[in-house]
Amino acid sequence: MTATTQDAVAPPGGSGTVPPDAFRAAMTRFARSVTVVTAYDGADPVGCTATAVLSLTDRPPTLLVSLASDSGTLGHIRAAERFGVSVLPYRLRALAARFAELPAARRFDGVDHDGAYGAPLLGGAVAAVVCRVTRYVALGDHTLVVGHVVHVATDEGAEPLIHFARRQTRPER
Repeated sequence: MTATTQDAVAPPGGSGTVPPDAFRAAMTRFARSVTVVTAYDGADPVGCTATAVLSLTDRPPTLLVSLASDSGTLGHIRAAERFGVSVLPYRLRALAARFAELPAARRFDGVDHDGAYGAPLLGGAVAAVVCRVTRYVALGDHTLVVGHVVHVATDEGAEPLIHFARRQTRPER
């Protein structure tokens, strides 16, 4: 550990808190899949880039996503009570920025997707999951969305897009 990192650690048993900048720096060292979380706004697909996605249990199959509480996508998930998660492949890495930066109404323009299972799933995804919402948990400035998995699809040959150390990369072989 570097001295800077050690200085940012709260003392054992103390009531101190790690500073947000130190926490964010540590989180950059957690390699994560880059995903697009989706829902429908009526008949229109909506979505946003997310890396805070994880499986909770496999009996029953349950997934958790963490979204900013003021996220437009979260509002549409609340209305639809379903959401999709598409793990982006490295070859479609430009979609990560598209779903993070473009205005919501333009994010799906020209993007291949399928909504047959109740939520939009991106074409070419490494893995894709559709969930029925079972619970919302407000926590800080985010909301955890827990969902029962109702559909999965995978592409065993696709190379995932990984977020690590504030950059997007792919697994080394």
